[in-house]
Amino acid sequence: MAKVVVVNTSPRKGANSETLAMKIAEGAKDNGNEIQVFNLRELEINGCKACMGCKKTGNCVQKDGIKDVLEAIKEADGLVISAAVYFGQPNAQYRILEDRMFSLIDGEFKPFIAPGKKLAVVGTSGGDPVACGTIADGILGRLGGFFKFEPVGKVAINGCNPPNVAAGNEEALAQAYEIGKKF
Repeated sequence: MAKVVVVNTSPRKGANSETLAMKIAEGAKDNGNEIQVFNLRELEINGCKACMGCKKTGNCVQKDGIKDVLEAIKEADGLVISAAVYFGQPNAQYRILEDRMFSLIDGEFKPFIAPGKKLAVVGTSGGDPVACGTIADGILGRLGGFFKFEPVGKVAINGCNPPNVAAGNEEALAQAYEIGKKF
């Protein structure tokens, strides 16, 4: 049994990003995987302080809510990340996560974590139909590149107003579930 960590970065509880991330988790669980979920909106998190302490130890020196998330990512076999898109960019909580994942690479940009973890990304947006897919692809590319993660898929949907519209999007839900089965 593999362990899959789901990191929901959306500040909205039960909204589009979380709905689709949890559908991926459902597919992964139905495929025999253990699931661990983190909702960043529930954690006290700080931005990277660029102190470079992590380059010596492989661990961020800050003692906030991201610490457990980063430890879980290190131990996981797979990772699901959801991000809402605001003004054409990933939401602030996602940016903090990505910045703090800097602690998982050494000073020469070599990962402190094992390569080959599977990665799926959810991106949701109320507006721009291009930005959402571009953001999801960017996350897959950056994390895949730095950490040698294996991308298994993305779900990127636009027109996500109101905040619960994804729950009725059968195509996106089915796509998310099938991505989950790849873990």
